[in-house]
Amino acid sequence: MKTNFLKISFALVFLTALYACNDEQLKPAGDQEVVDQTKQLAVSKNVLDKMAFGMFGNDFRSNAGGRTSEGKHRFSGMFKSKDEAARVADIWDTCALVTITENQNGTFTVILNFGEGCEDNGKFIQGVVAFTGSETDTSGYFQIAFQNFAERDINTEEEDLFTVNGVYQGGWVLNPNPEFDYAEGFEGAFEVNYENGAQVKLAGEGELAGNENGIVVTKHNVHGSDSEGNTFGSTVVSPLVFDFNCELAYIYVAGTEVYQYNGEAAAVDYGNGACDNVLTIQQEGLIIIINLDEVNG
Repeated sequence: MKTNFLKISFALVFLTALYACNDEQLKPAGDQEVVDQTKQLAVSKNVLDKMAFGMFGNDFRSNAGGRTSEGKHRFSGMFKSKDEAARVADIWDTCALVTITENQNGTFTVILNFGEGCEDNGKFIQGVVAFTGSETDTSGYFQIAFQNFAERDINTEEEDLFTVNGVYQGGWVLNPNPEFDYAEGFEGAFEVNYENGAQVKLAGEGELAGNENGIVVTKHNVHGSDSEGNTFGSTVVSPLVFDFNCELAYIYVAGTEVYQYNGEAAAVDYGNGACDNVLTIQQEGLIIIINLDEVNG
């Protein structure tokens, strides 16, 4: 059984690849083409945000702020003690070599070493992932580090193969204020190296808060560049909202973010809280309203 630790780590790699690949395609073009590419990137990023920001599934919906009945957070459990870290790691169904170290600063590190690659639940995975953290009953610190990490489907031939190096880290606290049960700050920096010699570097930071009703992303800013000298990024300009009560909505229901590539910018507005899959894209005076339910049939 894959745990949230592994799922989140793999989600981060896919998120990195998304920015590296799709933003590279957002080169200045005709207005309509920029709008179409922005829509594709925005929808994909929404899906991956849900994964990277806490596995917004049963745990988060049924337990306020992402906690279980024992008051744990999505990155917690294994960081209570070295014995607990060993217990959690023991139930992982993984082909990696698992080692656990206790650090001088009181944190614990669980290392998954996939080496040159092995088959893991239908995936071919290589490289190293290291989880480090510490926690109390009300707060904690986490870090996920990647070294020459890659994942691909066993039965699928994939183009643009790449490896990832980098770190995603942050801290969390329960009950930060009367409105929210949970809050988190995070930052990350990644380097993506493609088999064809291309390279992409990106970094980002963010803040979010949540309760039993949903998640509010108040900050999520990403910037990067590639080996051809192109620059890209995205910035949250008004808080992004996932509403757990909107069962049919699979994108943010409110908020605005701006994507840019080499100075070309396009804004994506998700509305003011209506339970729908409608977004508005604005680019150099061009305004397009897109209902994804109609687009996707």
